[in-house]
Amino acid sequence: MDKKEINPKLKKELNHLQDVPDRGLQAEHAGRENFLMQVRTLKPRPVQTKKPIKKGRRRSWALRMASVIAVLTLALGSIGGTVYAAQASGPDDLLYGVKTLTEDIQIGLESDPQDRLDLYTQFASRRLAEIQAQVNAGEVVSEKALALLEKHTQKMLEEAAKMGEQGMGNALRQIEQNLQKQNQMMAEMGKQHPQGSPPGLLKAQEKIRERLELVENGINEPQGFQEQMRIENSDQPGKGKGNSDSPGQGDGGPGSQDGEGMPGSGNGQGSTGK
Repeated sequence: MDKKEINPKLKKELNHLQDVPDRGLQAEHAGRENFLMQVRTLKPRPVQTKKPIKKGRRRSWALRMASVIAVLTLALGSIGGTVYAAQASGPDDLLYGVKTLTEDIQIGLESDPQDRLDLYTQFASRRLAEIQAQVNAGEVVSEKALALLEKHTQKMLEEAAKMGEQGMGNALRQIEQNLQKQNQMMAEMGKQHPQGSPPGLLKAQEKIRERLELVENGINEPQGFQEQMRIENSDQPGKGKGNSDSPGQGDGGPGSQDGEGMPGSGNGQGSTGK
């Protein structure tokens, strides 16, 4: 076969590609309608959406502080720098009221008992560090810091009492570790005073030992612990179902744990339940 001759099979196929006469308007319209009908019968493909990312139960410190600053900014104006500066303040500093107010707001942003317990534990450790700094500097131990330390400890116990039996057991062990740390640090600070521990530290140590005994009994008898906490809460005047740690409703005064007079809407008498 000559190389220039077209392959017979290919030539046969090419014969089909002869000139096709123009389609009439009726045929064109019918073809378009047929095409559109096929399009309408097509089912749309489902669009896959991204699965929502599950948020962690506990938020980071940075996120908590960002929320606090947002709340304070709305309430008091642009004071973000003041809030951060207040975190390094001591009990006798002017910004200490801002520091404790941010802690109240952090608590108010949480609803889970374990999250609130973690915060109270963190705040109790802060108070211990503040008291330790005063002792190291030879200053008089702040009654304000001691009172807040006792309050944080009481709140830890209250949050633990809200949990189920298993969660309560873990929470009480967490509190026990914190109380043992408190007791140890108070004893060490007392040794730094040649004339013995100041009355405030001695009273705090006595209260810590009482709490330790309560926690140890609670680990063995959870229901008895819950009942005792219920009795203690009912005996406290002005104690109700409301959240006494919400800004403006604290025990110490308007807007703050320690009654420094920060702006708030409370009357300093706690929330009154029905």
